[in-house]
Amino acid sequence: MSIEIYRGRVLDPDQLEALRLELENFATIDEVDFELRGIIERNWPHLAAKLPPEDA
Repeated sequence: MSIEIYRGRVLDPDQLEALRLELENFATIDEVDFELRGIIERNWPHLAAKLPPEDA
């Protein structure tokens, strides 16, 4: 897994794992900022289908 930075902070592996687990529990994700979208798409492309369209 790559090093990820979100809102100016480096996310450690435990934080990334917690984020993944949280995202997997959502049926859909209604809002996401561009930084978080990038983290999701890079690390868990299978979860990108839960994201809203980029132009939404």
